[in-house]
Amino acid sequence: MKKKSSYSKVDPQVIEVVNLAKENKYTKALTLGKRLLGKFETNEVLLNTIGIVYRRQGKFKQAEFWTKRALSLKNDFWAAHNNLASIYYDSGDIQSSISKYKWILERNPNYIEARGNFALALKVTGRYEAAIVEYERTFRVIKSSAIEFHMAATLLTLGRFDRGWERYKSRWAIDPLDKVLWPFEKTGNVWEGEKDKKIVLWGEQGIGDHIIFLSLVPEAFKISKALSVYIDQRLISICERSLPDIRFLPDEKALKKEEFDYHSPLGSLPRLFRNSEEDFKRALKGYLKADPKRVELLRDELGLKGKKVVGISWKSVKATNKLKKSMELRDFCKAFKDLDITLVNLQYGDVDKEIREFKKETGIEVLQCASVDNRNDLDGLAALIEVCDLVVSTSNVTIHLAGALGKETWVLLPYVANFWWLLDRTDSIWYPSLKLYRQNKSGNWDFPIRDLTNDL
Repeated sequence: MKKKSSYSKVDPQVIEVVNLAKENKYTKALTLGKRLLGKFETNEVLLNTIGIVYRRQGKFKQAEFWTKRALSLKNDFWAAHNNLASIYYDSGDIQSSISKYKWILERNPNYIEARGNFALALKVTGRYEAAIVEYERTFRVIKSSAIEFHMAATLLTLGRFDRGWERYKSRWAIDPLDKVLWPFEKTGNVWEGEKDKKIVLWGEQGIGDHIIFLSLVPEAFKISKALSVYIDQRLISICERSLPDIRFLPDEKALKKEEFDYHSPLGSLPRLFRNSEEDFKRALKGYLKADPKRVELLRDELGLKGKKVVGISWKSVKATNKLKKSMELRDFCKAFKDLDITLVNLQYGDVDKEIREFKKETGIEVLQCASVDNRNDLDGLAALIEVCDLVVSTSNVTIHLAGALGKETWVLLPYVANFWWLLDRTDSIWYPSLKLYRQNKSGNWDFPIRDLTNDL
């Protein structure tokens, strides 16, 4: 005989497991949860929480097992149904997750968490307009920062910049920016475009974001009395060369010594300067400049004089979904086979083994530059990019730097790309020198590689 479900009265020990899971203390949550199974083997909250922990660990078979056990005890346990849909989503079975979210919402249309997740799944399959509808329905009921941020990204992807940038402020309330300490007070003295004032700007997010937001700094400078920018230290030398009238600060200590009237994070500049597609016509081609002396030294070091040079990069190391944005080096084989070109590695990270295996499998050599650390020496990487006649890469820091340098660059994009790249376009409104090649379905690089190969 089954023990009576304790759904309505959750034991404090089970609540402790739930809280451990919320705090991302997965090992402790599982240890305690498994220990409690003897006493609470029919507690659907405990079983579903174990399923949630396994899902977050990427152990989807275990996650599905425990979640379905919870549902066998209480079929109208909506949190478990939602978790099951999330298991399908996180494991890459997006269509099954959409079907499951629809099933939930048909039976419980007011279950807001499922509606928000449903919107995200729609967005990931490229159904942006439908996603916006669901996000707006959800946000009317619950003012979730996560929902607002996903809505912002979707609006920006659709080119609805004024609404998108306004909602983009929600980025500060979600991971990882919710953990960032502002160098100054969030209230008061935040720049809203006031003219003829001393302005301090400070970088946020990753190096790619620093680079793309730098495109707006010259416009900020034009309406300021004085302008200082706190930027990733790896960009200081190239910024000082490229934008000599602007003061660049290497660390937070120097930032806090600055006298200013207003300050702003760099990611808030688009709201001031890019509220329509027309505004992007002011985008500068080549707002960063490589060191010309170093360019010549690298050309000699690699023996590239008189050769057609293509720089390549193929993955994003810190992407939230590496598989979505990244390729394997071997995927480039068809594109570069039998071409009279010299390939140069622009990929950061430890890729020596990949390059050796690529040459062994294909006979195609990829030159590596011993004097440049592609991750930490960004001034060197800029010079290495400048050596190339063309850059070919997936979406990563290399692309942002190449675009900022005005280098002709061909970008391989996933089916659902970051909002920077908008929809269905082959050009970039941020970087005029870029050409975009998009997947025609999720995970399939054959289509963009074919088009890129034809163009080569």
